Amino acid sequence: MSKKARVLLLSPNLKGMENGLNRIQPPLGLMLSAAVMRDQGHHVKVHDAALEGWNNRIPINRSMVMIGQSEEELITLISDFSPDIVGISALFSNLMESAHNIASIIKKVNRNITVVLGGNHISSAIRDYKLSKTSLDPLFPAQLIDLDDKNIDYAMYGEVDYEFPKLVTSLVNKMDLTDIRGLVFKNHIENKIYIADTPDTISNLDGLPFPARDLVNMEGYFDIGAFHSPKSRSKRVLSVMASRGCPEKCTFCTTPDMWGAKVRWRSTEHIITEIKNACRDYNIGELQFEDDTITARCNNLLDLCSELEKIGLPWCTPNGVKVNYHASKQPEMFKAMHDSGCYQITLACETGVQDVMDNIVKKKLNIDSIRPAIENAKKSGMLVHTFWVLGFPGETYENMQETINFAMKSGADSFSFAILSPLPGTPIYRQVIRNDLFWEGTDINDLMYRSSLIKVDGFTSAEEFEKFVSETNLMANNMLLEKDPQRFKYKYGDSADETTLHKQT
Repeated sequence: MSKKARVLLLSPNLKGMENGLNRIQPPLGLMLSAAVMRDQGHHVKVHDAALEGWNNRIPINRSMVMIGQSEEELITLISDFSPDIVGISALFSNLMESAHNIASIIKKVNRNITVVLGGNHISSAIRDYKLSKTSLDPLFPAQLIDLDDKNIDYAMYGEVDYEFPKLVTSLVNKMDLTDIRGLVFKNHIENKIYIADTPDTISNLDGLPFPARDLVNMEGYFDIGAFHSPKSRSKRVLSVMASRGCPEKCTFCTTPDMWGAKVRWRSTEHIITEIKNACRDYNIGELQFEDDTITARCNNLLDLCSELEKIGLPWCTPNGVKVNYHASKQPEMFKAMHDSGCYQITLACETGVQDVMDNIVKKKLNIDSIRPAIENAKKSGMLVHTFWVLGFPGETYENMQETINFAMKSGADSFSFAILSPLPGTPIYRQVIRNDLFWEGTDINDLMYRSSLIKVDGFTSAEEFEKFVSETNLMANNMLLEKDPQRFKYKYGDSADETTLHKQT
């Protein structure tokens, strides 16, 4: 009979904005891993250091703060639970400073605890490393900086819902690790990195258990109420993923490489059962679907809508959807979404300049389809939020002004003008490295939704560009208040006024 492990799954402290909107929600990836491992008999604890230390904010620089627990609190956590293995999940590069710090704390408590690093950041970094090793003209030195940290024993990359639990079982039973896909580690004596084959994507998502929400502090997330969509209908939000994968190849996005280019849907019954169970257990007041492309497969979405209508909860799509999927069926699809409770759809428009869309973003989207999609969504009864990105490498100041003007004439209810983030693993990141485009004094560890990391045409500093984008967001989002005060109140609440925009943008 195999030995069972004590496993601590940990989400690190969060680097956030001192005066901005910092979001936090239950970690779906960790909760899924926890559910798989618990089903296998392991003793699992899920802990979010940022959540448990939400009011502890240590200033860093450039209006940024570190949010989360102190070293003493983390030492107590690790000592009390006494894990065999700790898995640290870092979704974004700006979490890595905290991840390395926590790895050091773990080894201070007990050098024999095995530390495993996972999440999108390391998956993307490994992708860049593999490309640099195989390219005849590498864009940057072949290195995996995160694995230079001797406090990190292993890393996992790709879709490892089953492979990580397999690693846990193998480690605690001192079994051979060579058949574990997605495994990465560094032999520090030989200075060599071992990278196993990429895990296959999971074809049957219904085979996965539901996320182990009972292992996280759900009431803590509800109390804060800072979920993905900044203005929700309820603080008791359930984050759900109905599908994985994206067929697009946008140069700034990691999703297709992480989750695959084929969109895989769970069955409607599986999704609805998860939602009903959570509603029963946590008195859920709103659903937020975290899918990258929930409208890509219309028939699946329509089936889901017919069941969501019976549940009767408001829901939205905070991750954004592509503008032109199923253009001829859009009115029908959007009406079904609205009738089933979708109060707001977010459209990922990116840019208002066709040349930027075609040659920089490389998204197959004609910008002429943006305004009709917004009109179709509004006619269905939904609010329309839109995503735009400013500061692409190669984008001119005039291009950005054109995008802003296009967006403000699009008819959308609200806007998020984001600063381009050069995510590791993407073509744009490799372009930034190749051409040395970082502002002086910044690097990838400063990556934030509203932080400027790379040089932008027409601006002399990161701070100047950040101020420009912030003012653009306020100006654009103030339009709804001026044009349609009633619709503004419907979106933001009866007591909303212009000060609401400072909190939401």
